[in-house]
Amino acid sequence: MNIRSLWNYEMRATVRRPAPLFLSIGIPLLFILLIVLSLQAMITEQDQTIQAAVVDEDDTFQTKALINQLSEEERLKQALNLIPMDEKEAREAFQEGRLAGIMTIPRGFTESLMVGENDPIQVMTNREKPLPSAMLQVLLESGSKYISASQSAVNTVYDLHIKTMPDEQRGNNLQQVIVTFTLFALDRNEAFQEERVISGAGIGWEKHGLIAAVFTFVVLFIAFYQAFDGPSMKGAVQMRWQMVDVTFIHQVMIKQLKWWLFALVLLEGSFVLIHQVGEPISWSVSFHLGLVLTALLLSSFAGLLYGLQIPSGLRFLIFTMIGLIGLFSAGAYVPGIYLPEWMAHEWNPFQWSYEVFKAALTNEENRSLFTLAVWGIGLHVFALVAGFRKEKRDAYISIFTSK
Repeated sequence: MNIRSLWNYEMRATVRRPAPLFLSIGIPLLFILLIVLSLQAMITEQDQTIQAAVVDEDDTFQTKALINQLSEEERLKQALNLIPMDEKEAREAFQEGRLAGIMTIPRGFTESLMVGENDPIQVMTNREKPLPSAMLQVLLESGSKYISASQSAVNTVYDLHIKTMPDEQRGNNLQQVIVTFTLFALDRNEAFQEERVISGAGIGWEKHGLIAAVFTFVVLFIAFYQAFDGPSMKGAVQMRWQMVDVTFIHQVMIKQLKWWLFALVLLEGSFVLIHQVGEPISWSVSFHLGLVLTALLLSSFAGLLYGLQIPSGLRFLIFTMIGLIGLFSAGAYVPGIYLPEWMAHEWNPFQWSYEVFKAALTNEENRSLFTLAVWGIGLHVFALVAGFRKEKRDAYISIFTSK
């Protein structure tokens, strides 16, 4: 009965003073919105075509075919706009900042291909445009690898076949082979089959971003709410509750129960919203149980910090730092394939919570429930032990006598 009275007291306090709850929801939402808008602006900027000049000092049939192929390649056109210029015009545009880089085909490039040498294409990038310059460098380095592969093919054909031809036929055949293999290497006429796969995040970047947003929102909510809502009872209020055998250990239990309830509601609501905007969710019993255990994990950790009687500001810092580091190491922000091996630990509870969300969005089997339960229950027990030790220090242990 006394525990129920304490629960009613906490809920009435929440209704009468809703500011901590609203702030704990509003601040994380505002933070995530700012991050999303910043990323959207960055992505929009990256989607702009990279402007680069190409200077052909060799000026042969082969180099013209190469420039034409690079300029007309459908996938390269989406990211790169190669503009033929002479050296003077390219330098002026580069100095004015209108170009991310200049690609120069040196004199003798075609001849080097014919004799099996590698006379590389020169690339100059603009330091004032670091992102487009880096992308340009990657694109052209990728292209150069294909050209090197075509050059090896040309050398093989020359040694095995063209070399034995009469002089009057050798030149024409060699030129034809160079053009053919170079264009094939640049993916002309579907010389290579292409398979589209999801890269980076194993579940796709959109789903990965949704999980990161939801997980960050709930972690920050608990971080703020346990700080705003968690000052310990002191003075006359504490003594009144002790008179009915309700002490600090009961406060730890009720606070944790309230934080768990709100965290679970926000988790369920977030995924309902995701489903409403068109992302399919696997509404299975294991998924809901996974959300229950994720909320238990976060609320138990907050309850442990509360039971240790750490000041609210310091609790906020500890919870936020550990929570965000845990999310990062779990692959919620950067996919796990890009993280160093020493950060991949199966004992990381945030990683198992991430698996719950991932399974819901990909309709996979959820295998993380047991580990999450161990973590949540374990932290809950430690929180109660911390409250119990405080009561023991105060020489007032009432948990065995309360009703």
